[in-house]
Amino acid sequence: MSEWVFLRAGLLAVAALCASALVSWGVYSVVHEDPGAFANVRKCLIAEKGLTLDLPHDPIAQSAELGAVRTVVETNGVTISVAIDVKSAERIVAAYRRVAPDLESGLTRSGTS
Repeated sequence: MSEWVFLRAGLLAVAALCASALVSWGVYSVVHEDPGAFANVRKCLIAEKGLTLDLPHDPIAQSAELGAVRTVVETNGVTISVAIDVKSAERIVAAYRRVAPDLESGLTRSGTS
Protein backbone atom coordinates (compact mmCIF):
# COMPACT_ATOMS: atom_id res chain seq x y z
CA MET A 1 0.00 0.00 0.00
CA SER A 2 2.80 2.45 0.83
CA GLU A 3 4.32 2.13 -2.66
CA TRP A 4 1.09 3.56 -4.17
CA VAL A 5 1.55 6.68 -2.04
CA PHE A 6 5.08 7.12 -3.39
CA LEU A 7 3.93 6.44 -6.97
CA ARG A 8 1.17 9.05 -6.70
CA ALA A 9 3.58 11.56 -5.17
CA GLY A 10 6.08 10.92 -7.96
CA LEU A 11 3.40 11.35 -10.65
CA LEU A 12 2.22 14.56 -9.02
CA ALA A 13 5.81 15.86 -8.96
CA VAL A 14 6.28 15.02 -12.66
CA ALA A 15 2.96 16.70 -13.53
CA ALA A 16 3.98 19.80 -11.54
CA LEU A 17 7.33 19.95 -13.37
CA CYS A 18 5.60 19.63 -16.77
CA ALA A 19 3.09 22.33 -15.85
CA SER A 20 5.83 24.70 -14.68
CA ALA A 21 7.80 24.06 -17.89
CA LEU A 22 4.74 24.93 -19.99
CA VAL A 23 4.06 28.08 -17.96
CA SER A 24 7.72 29.13 -18.23
CA TRP A 25 7.69 28.57 -22.00
CA GLY A 26 4.50 30.62 -22.32
CA VAL A 27 5.92 33.51 -20.30
CA TYR A 28 9.18 33.43 -22.28
CA SER A 29 7.36 33.52 -25.62
CA VAL A 30 5.30 36.53 -24.51
CA VAL A 31 8.23 38.48 -23.06
CA HIS A 32 10.91 37.74 -25.69
CA GLU A 33 10.42 38.67 -29.33
CA ASP A 34 12.16 36.83 -32.15
CA PRO A 35 14.71 39.30 -33.57
CA GLY A 36 13.91 38.26 -37.14
CA ALA A 37 15.99 37.22 -40.11
CA PHE A 38 17.59 40.60 -40.81
CA ALA A 39 18.64 41.14 -37.20
CA ASN A 40 20.19 37.65 -37.19
CA VAL A 41 22.09 38.42 -40.41
CA ARG A 42 23.42 41.68 -38.95
CA LYS A 43 24.39 40.00 -35.68
CA CYS A 44 26.24 37.21 -37.50
CA LEU A 45 28.12 39.57 -39.82
CA ILE A 46 29.25 41.76 -36.93
CA ALA A 47 29.95 39.13 -34.26
CA GLU A 48 31.19 36.22 -36.35
CA LYS A 49 32.85 37.96 -39.28
CA GLY A 50 33.87 41.23 -37.62
CA LEU A 51 32.42 43.33 -40.43
CA THR A 52 31.44 46.98 -40.24
CA LEU A 53 27.96 47.51 -41.63
CA ASP A 54 26.55 50.66 -43.22
CA LEU A 55 23.26 51.55 -44.85
CA PRO A 56 23.43 51.17 -48.62
CA HIS A 57 22.84 54.22 -50.82
CA ASP A 58 21.20 51.94 -53.33
CA PRO A 59 17.43 52.28 -53.84
CA ILE A 60 17.10 48.72 -55.15
CA ALA A 61 18.82 47.28 -52.07
CA GLN A 62 16.77 49.52 -49.81
CA SER A 63 13.58 48.15 -51.35
CA ALA A 64 14.13 44.81 -49.58
CA GLU A 65 11.32 44.40 -47.06
CA LEU A 66 13.48 43.08 -44.22
CA GLY A 67 16.45 45.39 -44.79
CA ALA A 68 19.79 45.85 -46.49
CA VAL A 69 23.39 46.51 -45.45
CA ARG A 70 26.58 47.55 -47.19
CA THR A 71 29.99 46.24 -46.11
CA VAL A 72 33.46 45.40 -47.37
CA VAL A 73 34.55 41.74 -47.46
CA GLU A 74 38.21 41.11 -48.36
CA THR A 75 38.48 44.48 -50.16
CA ASN A 76 35.26 43.88 -52.14
CA GLY A 77 32.23 46.09 -51.63
CA VAL A 78 29.18 43.96 -50.89
CA THR A 79 25.52 44.88 -50.56
CA ILE A 80 23.22 42.39 -48.85
CA SER A 81 19.46 42.70 -49.22
CA VAL A 82 17.19 40.48 -47.16
CA ALA A 83 13.82 39.86 -48.79
CA ILE A 84 10.73 38.52 -47.09
CA ASP A 85 10.20 35.69 -49.59
CA VAL A 86 11.49 34.18 -52.84
CA LYS A 87 9.21 36.35 -54.99
CA SER A 88 10.58 39.54 -53.42
CA ALA A 89 14.17 38.30 -53.82
CA GLU A 90 13.54 37.59 -57.50
CA ARG A 91 12.09 41.12 -57.88
CA ILE A 92 15.30 42.60 -56.45
CA VAL A 93 17.49 40.44 -58.72
CA ALA A 94 15.39 41.42 -61.75
CA ALA A 95 15.72 45.11 -60.87
CA TYR A 96 19.52 44.81 -60.76
CA ARG A 97 19.52 42.97 -64.09
CA ARG A 98 17.48 45.77 -65.69
CA VAL A 99 19.74 48.60 -64.57
CA ALA A 100 23.14 46.86 -64.72
CA PRO A 101 23.29 43.67 -66.81
CA ASP A 102 27.09 43.57 -66.36
CA LEU A 103 26.57 42.82 -62.63
CA GLU A 104 25.41 39.30 -63.50
CA SER A 105 28.66 37.65 -62.43
CA GLY A 106 28.56 39.35 -59.02
CA LEU A 107 24.83 38.96 -58.40
CA THR A 108 23.85 36.06 -56.15
CA ARG A 109 20.50 35.05 -54.74
CA SER A 110 20.59 32.57 -51.88
CA GLY A 111 18.32 31.40 -49.15
CA THR A 112 15.50 29.00 -48.58
CA SER A 113 12.46 28.58 -50.74
